[in-house]
Amino acid sequence: MPAVVSWAGTRGVVPLAAALSIPLTTAGGSALPQRDLVLVLAAAAIVISLIVQGFTLEPLARLAGFGPAAAGPAHEETIARLRLAAPDEVLDRLRTGLQARIGTSQARLDQSPDAAEGALTERELRGDLIAAETAELSQLYDAGTISAATRRRLQRSLDLETARLTEGQR
Repeated sequence: MPAVVSWAGTRGVVPLAAALSIPLTTAGGSALPQRDLVLVLAAAAIVISLIVQGFTLEPLARLAGFGPAAAGPAHEETIARLRLAAPDEVLDRLRTGLQARIGTSQARLDQSPDAAEGALTERELRGDLIAAETAELSQLYDAGTISAATRRRLQRSLDLETARLTEGQR
């Protein structure tokens, strides 16, 4: 990036220096006609060229394949996985649901010794988390944050995890 800045800076300095090097008077001692016009035109050309470059640089970089917009499906999937990993809403919903289930299970345990079957298991907790991740994935897709292809890849991963969880329950 510093190369671009120095190139743009050099591009503006050289024409301005050339325009300023025009003498104030002619060899005969009279004022040089239209010198002020030359200075204004040189400054305007510099400003316009820098502004045009500033507005076209980002789209050109995107078109060339640089930057976050061109990162592609891998970048999109990484963003989605980060959002699925621990969104605050998902954690709050899980925490509330789990606290309610723990309270219910504890009440059952206090009433009868056979109610230990109702206690929370790691499998049930993971199932709840997968359900919350699936809901978050749908929200990301509906909001346009991820593409259909990324949604399918991540949903397949969640479906395989669900299959592994339910495999031992049959």
